[in-house]
Amino acid sequence: MASLFLHERILSRVADRLILEFKNWANLENPIIVDENNIVLDGNHRVYVFKKLNLKYIPVCKIDYFHKSAKLRYWFRVIGKVESMALLKRVIEDLQGDFHEVSDRETLKRTLEERCFCCGLQQGNLFAYVQFKEDLVYDAVSAYDMVERIQEELGRSGMTLDYVPCQHVHESDFCEGLKDHEVILWTPQITKKMVVEAARKQKVFAPKTTRHLIPARPLYVNVPTLWFKEDVSLEEINRRFTEFLQGKEVRRLGPGQVVNGRYYEEELFVFLDKKTLARSGGKGERHD
Repeated sequence: MASLFLHERILSRVADRLILEFKNWANLENPIIVDENNIVLDGNHRVYVFKKLNLKYIPVCKIDYFHKSAKLRYWFRVIGKVESMALLKRVIEDLQGDFHEVSDRETLKRTLEERCFCCGLQQGNLFAYVQFKEDLVYDAVSAYDMVERIQEELGRSGMTLDYVPCQHVHESDFCEGLKDHEVILWTPQITKKMVVEAARKQKVFAPKTTRHLIPARPLYVNVPTLWFKEDVSLEEINRRFTEFLQGKEVRRLGPGQVVNGRYYEEELFVFLDKKTLARSGGKGERHD
């Protein structure tokens, strides 16, 4: 546990809820996702809670972060109850941001790829990028800190906030469904290298910065939580874990599944208990 590095800031309300829930869990369903440098890509709150509870181990799925099959994506913001763009521009200018209109969505996309510490705005046919002075936004972490400051100021002005996967903004159905008073805030298009460099320096991003898509995601490992409370060696816990997984059947689900209300874009490997399958006659839908 001590060797894991968080990359996003922890929300206390989420951590407090998980601490209460963990006390009633018999099993930990899913492993966290880490890269080869032990940077936590998915599962920051679970790692924080485990450290808070002084637990020694947590199941991980380790990936090659810089492989082309591992995708870094972002959470864009949908700002609601925007009475006028003038009000939104005033909030940004008060934070010393410069507002620059561009011709269309593709131009905005290219601009943010080139100026990865900037953020963007989209309302109807209006597209713009926002740039801040270098003493305010000077790296990837400070860029997302500024996004968080914008969110806070907009909230004080009575506007609402929701999160949306970045790829939705390029879907015509999604954009056509936006209301007149809604504005999309495009977040900074940072890189994997920036995520790793920040985590190594123990600098954490604002919540809801990254979305990671991995080659294949394991689900329902269901490791007994009692294991994490025992004082055993790493070798012993890995031996138990190996034997535990050998007692399961793995079923492969194609991308695009909804599991427990969450949509997964990746291929899934679902671990099922062989004894439970035997009692049920091995029934279950297969997806390839």
